[in-house]
Amino acid sequence: MKIKTNKIILSLTAGLLLASCQKEETNVSIEESFNVAKSSATSKSNSSLEQLSPTVRLEGIELFNDNPFTISQVVTPSACAPTLFNTVIDESVSSNIDALGAEWYELYAEMNFYYSLTDTSEQYFGANGEYTNLVSKITRGLEGFWNMPNEVSVRGQHNSTLNDSSKVIDILTFWYGLPEEEAAIYADYFINVVNSESTFLIESPLVSFDGFAIALEGQLDQGDLIVIGDGLIALAAEAGVDSKVVWSGIMAHEWGHQIQFNNRDWYPNGAADNAPEATRTTELEADFFTGYYLTHKRGGTYNWKKTEEFLSLFFNIGDCSFTSDGHHGTPAQRMEAAKQGYILAQNAKKKGHILDAEAVHVSFLEILETVVGPQENTNFLAVAQ
Repeated sequence: MKIKTNKIILSLTAGLLLASCQKEETNVSIEESFNVAKSSATSKSNSSLEQLSPTVRLEGIELFNDNPFTISQVVTPSACAPTLFNTVIDESVSSNIDALGAEWYELYAEMNFYYSLTDTSEQYFGANGEYTNLVSKITRGLEGFWNMPNEVSVRGQHNSTLNDSSKVIDILTFWYGLPEEEAAIYADYFINVVNSESTFLIESPLVSFDGFAIALEGQLDQGDLIVIGDGLIALAAEAGVDSKVVWSGIMAHEWGHQIQFNNRDWYPNGAADNAPEATRTTELEADFFTGYYLTHKRGGTYNWKKTEEFLSLFFNIGDCSFTSDGHHGTPAQRMEAAKQGYILAQNAKKKGHILDAEAVHVSFLEILETVVGPQENTNFLAVAQ
């Protein structure tokens, strides 16, 4: 989902709830298990812990969140047919969701998002750093391929952040403006009550499920970032896709968005005159860039079969919410956009020649109508009117 706004404001009004429930071994639907967990949560007021409200505002930020997820998505039927990735995610939730997990998941995920924006510590990838060297290699490859040396910082997102008292305190003092003493009370509650009693937090991969590109333009002393969470990689691997291909594919897609940040003149008046179509266009272009890079002889060097295996999973994020501002295009459209990028890479007159970003962009515009189909463009115009 692309968000282009004058302000990104995280509004968190959850009060502290103290609750626990026993994990039961039973075969129930994800909706049933979620509702049972929610209904067992009981409110307990604590006058020393006030409601959280962020104090930091970010102006004019562009964000592509390509893996949006909320617990409510799992229990709400999708307009698209269930896919393998949907199944893996649903099973991950239903396996150990409990009252505390249902109550606090959104806040935990949002705190992890915020922490990743200002985390300037030495980065590692994978819960135990097992992908750090791989990510460094992929980053160097993308930098060289697109001629963007040292332009983008890649950061990892980890569940362990939310089990580290000093990091939780940093989040609460910086982003929410809490006095350190009050932030320490929150951190103690989260770590010694919520994390200890919940079977879902902080064990769930969905706590570090982010995959996004953002241009901070010097705000918070930060530049262009790509953030990828451990949980996203873990669940993709659980669905049967090689983790190396997953890393390459996700980073190639997010890098495509960074290229768009560098070329805002491509769409001076927006990619379309309505938000759903505009988002779809920029997302399909990032998919096109992904297919081009992954299969290029001097890029990812993957064959189409290997690339398609990853894309079949990742493009489950494709949706049928044609009127949603976050519409990414259907899974079929996204796959076709990436396949057209693959064809462009294979049909180069000079084998191994790398087209610059502008040339790839022009090629994308030439095939866009073929990818989405004229009928869908007509539907978008009807919606806009």
